[in-house]
Amino acid sequence: METMDGPVPEVRTEGEPAVAEQLGQNVDQIIVKVDELEQRLNEVEQFYSKPGKKQSNTSKASSVMKEKDKDKQITSFKRRQLDASRREAAATKRMQDLMRQFSVLLRQHIIYPFCERHISAMSTKFAT
Repeated sequence: METMDGPVPEVRTEGEPAVAEQLGQNVDQIIVKVDELEQRLNEVEQFYSKPGKKQSNTSKASSVMKEKDKDKQITSFKRRQLDASRREAAATKRMQDLMRQFSVLLRQHIIYPFCERHISAMSTKFAT
């Protein structure tokens, strides 16, 4: 990659004054455009920095509405959090109940595997 720190070689052509004149005109046009944009920017800044009655009333009303909306959002968010925590607690209770039932069934099956055969044999004995 070439750096531009070194001396710039001069290249002269016969049409150089015409090119320089054209570039000068372009620079002048750009400067005029920048001045216009700067003036418009200053007008906009003055408009928004000037406390006008319509503007201030509108901003106060909108800020009150924004605060109310924010309060509604906060309360709805808190409500959703509470609902979620209640649902989670209910799901935890159901899961604990299912685990308890499963442990009872598993314990019965592991500890008393012969009970089913024994009970069915006893029931046939009493049925006759």
